[in-house]
Amino acid sequence: MKSIILGLAPAVILINLIGCATTKPDFANLSSEGSEIRIYQVFGMDCPGCHGGLEKLVNKIPGVRTSKANWEKQQLLVVTHSNGEINDEAIYNTIQQANFTPGERLK
Repeated sequence: MKSIILGLAPAVILINLIGCATTKPDFANLSSEGSEIRIYQVFGMDCPGCHGGLEKLVNKIPGVRTSKANWEKQQLLVVTHSNGEINDEAIYNTIQQANFTPGERLK
């Protein structure tokens, strides 16, 4: 039994590392004419798995093209649609809905 557990330990560690990975959108290609890239501070993200839920919620906001959270930098990058009118309050409310603390808008 002990040898089975020891044999599975590396696999479990690898699965945890890979499981939190998400595909990274190419933001350089998304900043088309009229699109806007915004960066917000987000406090309370303390692991790689934290950002996925926040991104899903932010991506549901009308006018958001895509988003990418970075737990190490404590930031959220949001790309808007070219015709999307998004106010910062909608982003702040969504950050709070994901159980994080919004900071200031950096860009």
